[in-house]
Amino acid sequence: MTASVLKQIREDGYGIYKSFYDTSTIENLSQLFDKNAVPREFMTSDGEKIVVKSGKNLAKTARDFDEFFADPRLVSIYESILQPMELWGMKLSDTSFKNVVPGMRARALHRDDDVYPQLARELPFTANALLALDPFSEEVGSTTVVPGSHLWEHEIDQDQDTIAIDMDPGDLLILDGRTWHGHGVNTTADQRRRAINVYYCTGWCQPGHGPRCGMSDDEFVEVPEALKRFL
Repeated sequence: MTASVLKQIREDGYGIYKSFYDTSTIENLSQLFDKNAVPREFMTSDGEKIVVKSGKNLAKTARDFDEFFADPRLVSIYESILQPMELWGMKLSDTSFKNVVPGMRARALHRDDDVYPQLARELPFTANALLALDPFSEEVGSTTVVPGSHLWEHEIDQDQDTIAIDMDPGDLLILDGRTWHGHGVNTTADQRRRAINVYYCTGWCQPGHGPRCGMSDDEFVEVPEALKRFL
């Protein structure tokens, strides 16, 4: 599975690892999502404020997802994408909940690598993944991607044609940090589209939440060794 996913990422800038986790694991992670999510303000497609249960910097605020963040299969894929230098390695950069509810406005096309001022060329600076807790489809505001855009160096064109990603709960979407992506509008009446988001950066880049994801010494001690080495 890993080889075919990496082939798709090299060619299209994204890949889908089908059934990364089984139904039982996803049910448990879904419950942990609801336990750890907190109210945050977002905007609807009509420009109105809406309160949505979400979460940021989970590596600091919760220990419930460490096993996923340091999953050897995920780490192996990230290492293949980023090809980290032995001296610098790679770092955990950002971990969050994504929860697209009915009416939430679309996310514009963007590149994760653009958090850094220098555009990556031969290799990306970041790699990103979304673990689906609910079905992904165009109707629920699925992630949208521009296949092949990881090989482009020009500015992002918001009018570029995209494709909506379809996934079942337990599937994992992995993105090269240079790939243009966003998400659509959830046009359903009562379906949410939740995912757990984790991305790494090459070790010489500043991670999204700073060194050790902003943890204190006491918080850092509680991190399992499998994840601590990326902090």
